[in-house]
Amino acid sequence: MAAFIGAQELARLVRDPTKTAGTDYLVVDVRDSDFAVGHIPGALNVPAHDMYAKAGSIIDAYSHVPLVVFHCMLSQQRGPKAARIYREVVSGRLKIAADGDPLFGQTVRVLDRGFGGWVDAFLKTEPDLIADFDQEMWDTL
Repeated sequence: MAAFIGAQELARLVRDPTKTAGTDYLVVDVRDSDFAVGHIPGALNVPAHDMYAKAGSIIDAYSHVPLVVFHCMLSQQRGPKAARIYREVVSGRLKIAADGDPLFGQTVRVLDRGFGGWVDAFLKTEPDLIADFDQEMWDTL
């Protein structure tokens, strides 16, 4: 199982003007339609049920990214499972990868407490850390 990363540690990357989502880190949000309620800025939405089919294309596009963070609403099931699937596909690729392939240095983490914990941590203090947030829809979840 992938290790967890805390909201504060990930927020340091998201806040850092010298860091870019998709280059210095990648957040993969595996929620389904509730992604539309709000998300971490720069997050890539890949619903959990698509992870097997899309893991290879994510790796192709983001193999250069040193940190990949997965999450769902609570990071108890879908987020950790998506991280496991991703790591399995990466492991298969690394068996045939050339020395120096950036995947060798890539770290995979799961956001502790998921997006729900992210909202709890930042909605009142740093709302800019929640993109496209819809309070009315959030209240229905």
